[in-house]
Amino acid sequence: MTEFARDRVLRLAPGCRVNSVPGQEDVLLIPEGAMQMKGPARTIIALCDGTRTFEALLEELKRLYPTADAARIESETAALLAQLRERGILEYG
Repeated sequence: MTEFARDRVLRLAPGCRVNSVPGQEDVLLIPEGAMQMKGPARTIIALCDGTRTFEALLEELKRLYPTADAARIESETAALLAQLRERGILEYG
C-alpha cells in the first residue's frame, strides 16, 4: 500500500469528476470510463477537493464517522486513494 504525504493536498486529476444524478448512485467519470461509488467512497472522493491534505481528510472522516475504528478509516482510505493514484485519477495539489 502506498503511503501518503500527510501534508500534501489531494485532488482529482484533470478530466475526472463526480456525476450526481438524483435517484441514482454517484459515478466518478474518468477519461477512460466511469466508476460507481458505493458507501464512504463517495465521501472520500468528495473530500479530495484540492483543499485538504491526507491528514485533514482523515480527521474529517473521523468526525463524520465517529463510531468507526480510526485505524480502519485510515487503512481503508489509504488503500482507496492508492488505487486512485495508480490509475491516474488522484494527484497531489
